[in-house]
Parts: sequence; structure tokens; C-alpha cells
Amino acid sequence: MQIAIPNQYHVDFGASAIPIIALMVLAPYWLGPITIKLKQSRPASPQGMQLVPDPALLPPVLAGFVAASRRALEALGFGNFAILRQGAGVVLLAEIEPGTVATALALQKKDGQLHSLVGFTSQLRHGGKIRTSNSPLPAITPAPVGESRVRLPRERDTSRLYAIHRGRVATATASGARMDRLKVADPVAYQNAEELSSLAQSVASGYWQRSGDRLTLTWKGAFLSAWRLLPPWRDISRSRDERSVAAARV
Repeated sequence: MQIAIPNQYHVDFGASAIPIIALMVLAPYWLGPITIKLKQSRPASPQGMQLVPDPALLPPVLAGFVAASRRALEALGFGNFAILRQGAGVVLLAEIEPGTVATALALQKKDGQLHSLVGFTSQLRHGGKIRTSNSPLPAITPAPVGESRVRLPRERDTSRLYAIHRGRVATATASGARMDRLKVADPVAYQNAEELSSLAQSVASGYWQRSGDRLTLTWKGAFLSAWRLLPPWRDISRSRDERSVAAARV
């Protein structure tokens, strides 16, 4: 037996579902920023950084990272090594003439996996910096004025990464830039200054705001920092960095 349904009860589910499907597909672009705005905050100043006199004092996975990074940097001529511990992470600093600083950083996650990067920094005469790293994550705030950053997450060869950095420095000096020597006289002070500069830029860019002894995301920061991790902005950033490397003297 068939029951006829009057025409006035027919519903066009295809048309009515389109907005719902669109909201679900675009959730990372609107729900993600709202979630991180409500949940994320960070200290307003560097926290608990200490010199480590002996890598054997580190957890095995961090000690292994430090040893491997040091061997790679020593092979390139770096010296004056310093190891810093901060929370669940470790920072290895080193110098090379004529004044580039290498930073190898690793953070052990709760599941035991290691988040790591190697970066090189050279100082421009008038306060800017040239930075080259293989950080797997894009920067979620804009670079300070005068600072040139390139991120190459797929470049895990430290010697190749350093060659790219040297090529970028050579291109800058060929264009008239003057370089200053960058030194790590006091490792804790150096890394504190790096972190303070990053925190100050987060506030100056309007992405973060001070709330007591913490920084919290602004709505601008929540949306723009989340979008930087998503296409097309993520891909635009990667393409820009690759073009910068192609134009450098490597």
C-alpha cells in the first residue's frame, strides 16, 4: 500500500543542506580561530631558562638531539656551544665567524614525539636580521620590520640549510646591506632577548594582548594566526620562501 505525500510537505533537502555543508567544510576557518581565542594564552615573559652543564643531564631523546645537532654544526665550523633547558624543551646555541648564530631547538611532546628545528641568524647593521630555518610550522605573526625570514620545513640537511642562509646573506650584502657581528656572550641573556623580542612583536602586531602576567589572543590574532596555517595562505608563504631561496646566491 502506498501513501501519497502532499506536495506542500516535500522538502528540498539538497538546497537546505548546502549552508550546513559549507559551514562544516569551512569550520577550520571560523571554528578554529574561535576555539584558540578561548583556550590559548602564553606567559608574557620568558620562563625558567637554565644552562645545562652536561648533556647527560637531559632526557635521552633530548640528549640525542643535542649530540646530533652539535656534530652537524661542528662539521660546518661552529663553536662556542651552549645548552639551555626550558620546560620540556632544549636549545643549543653556537657561533661561527663572521658572526652568525645557529639555534637548534627541540621540544618533547607528551606522546614522546620530538618537535625540532635548526635555524641560522645573521645581524644587519641597522637592527634587522636575516633568519633561515627548517621550522615545520609557519610563523603565526608577521615578521618585525627589517627582518627577513625564510622557512624550509623539508630541508633537514643542516649543511644545505646553512648554505642557503649564507646565500641569502651574500645576496643582501651584494645589494648594499651591511652586516654586524652577532655574538652569544651570555647564552641565557641572548635567548631571553630573542624570546622577549618575539613576545613584543606579538603584541605590536596586534595579534596578542597583555592580561596580567599572560598574553591572550585578540580576535584579529585568533583569525589571522589560524589562517596562516591553512590554505591558501600556508601555500603562499611556502612559495614565497622558495622563491627567496631561488633568488639567493646558494
